[in-house]
Formats: sequence, structure tokens, C-alpha cells
Amino acid sequence: MNKWVVACRLRTLPLSSSAVILGLIVAFTVDGVTADLYHLLSAFTVLLTAVLLQILSNYANDFGDQISGVDKVERPGRISMVQQGKMTMRDLKVGIAVLLLLALGVGLTSIILCWYQDPVGFSSFVILGALAAVAAVTYTVGPSYSYVGLGDLFVFIFFGLVAVIGAEYMLSHVWSVPGVLAGVAAGCSSIMVLNVNNLRDYECDTAGGKKSVVVRIGLRNGRRYHICLFAVCVLMTVASAVWCCSWAGLAVIPFFIPLYRSVVFIADENHSGSVLEPMMKLTSLGASLVNLALGILLLVSV
Repeated sequence: MNKWVVACRLRTLPLSSSAVILGLIVAFTVDGVTADLYHLLSAFTVLLTAVLLQILSNYANDFGDQISGVDKVERPGRISMVQQGKMTMRDLKVGIAVLLLLALGVGLTSIILCWYQDPVGFSSFVILGALAAVAAVTYTVGPSYSYVGLGDLFVFIFFGLVAVIGAEYMLSHVWSVPGVLAGVAAGCSSIMVLNVNNLRDYECDTAGGKKSVVVRIGLRNGRRYHICLFAVCVLMTVASAVWCCSWAGLAVIPFFIPLYRSVVFIADENHSGSVLEPMMKLTSLGASLVNLALGILLLVSV
């Protein structure tokens, strides 16, 4: 497979895109946005911007981890393309530059489509879009907020609140209680994916000086933290579903099974390091499934 495609980390895209899709569905169903060609095109540009920002973040993550030395420490998880000798640091710089330009271009297009009649809204989302692009790059590059334990906070904001509520607001120009609840749920499930990564990489992150939340609070508390995130995710998702669909919203509960399986596995203190690698995929899949299940439930019920 082409090195650029592999470096995109395709398996990470469903999580970010499913949260944005959920926010767009909330706009069309709960907020009553008309599903005409104009709004569908606007929704597509919003979703494409999110995908491009995720890929940009993945490239920047590989670049920053190489600079910091974290990727040079033997690690149990994914081996970057640079570590495999299939890409150079210059390649990553080019990829980051191209993705940044694409994300900014498509993002500006989406803002123009959604806010061309509202200067205040237009300016606000230009600033928010710029912050999202900066956050995508500086996760491990420059200020490297993930190296001081702020990765969870930024993931919650941009993969949860901004992804769901931001997408909803872009299309409908209003926010809703179900959207906020779904945004909090998506943020918590996204942190769960990051937390599995941090639990898996605990030893090499410690050796590389990366002060993730797990490094700061320890493995045992990191597992407890994971269970709490799952509990909040379930509570907020079910609350959002019931708010819109009454008791029919409980139909979303079975879709938590993959996520629950990963939580049970991760909570076992005998499981650590490379043993947790399969749980990265299961947690990401489970979180994406919950987002999409809630979205589909809204489509058929509201």
C-alpha cells in the first residue's frame, strides 16, 4: 500500500468522522435543517474538513514523536513509517504542509457556505477552524500539549464538543440539548481510545519523557479513569437518545457491547503493553459504532 495512505492511519478516521456525522444528523433531525442540495453540500465540506484535520494530526503526530525521541524507544504498538524506513522526515514535512493547506481550503469553503450571510458567525468559525488546525499540528509538534498531559482535554474538546456541537451549529446555527449530550459522549469515547494508547505505551512514554495522563496518575488509576469515561459515555449517549426518541432511545444500549468488552479487558491489571494493542481497534470501533447508532436512531425516530 502507498506509504502516504499507510501514514494516514485509516483506522483512526471512522472515530472522528462518525462524531461529525452524528452532529450533522442532529442538525437535520433535531434542529429541522432541510436536506436539500445546498445543505448536503455544506455537510459534505464540514465532514471532509474533519477528515483532513485528522490525517493532518496523524502526520504531525509521527513527526513530533520522532523529534521527541518517543518513537525511537522500543514501543509495543504501531511502528511509524519513518521508523520502518519507508518515509523520511522531509516526507512528513511535505505531507503536513499539503494537508494543512487542504484542510484550511476546504474548511474555509465550508464556513463560506454555512455563514456567508452572517459576518459574526463567519469570523467566529474562521477563528475556531484556525484553532482546530493549530491543535492538529501541535499535538506533538511545537508546544506539544500531549507531552504535558493535556492531550485528553484537547481530544475531548475537538473530537467531542467541536465535532458534534460544532458540526450541528455549522449547519443549523443553533445548538440543542441532545447535541450537547452527544458531544460530551463522543468526547469521552474519544478519550477512551487515547487512554488505551497511553496505557499501552506507559513504559516507553515514561522513558521518552511524555507526561500523558496515565504516566501522571499511574496504570491502576489509568484503568479506573477508563471505566469512568465509559460510564459517562453510556449515560450521555442514552440521555441524548431518550431525550429525542423517548424510551425507544434505549435501543442504542446494545451497541455499547464492543466498547464494554474492551473496558473489561483493559480493567484487568494482568493486561498491559503490547497485549492491549488489539483493544485500540476494538475501542475505536466501539466508539464509532455508538456514534453512528445514535445517529441512525435519530434518523429513523425523529
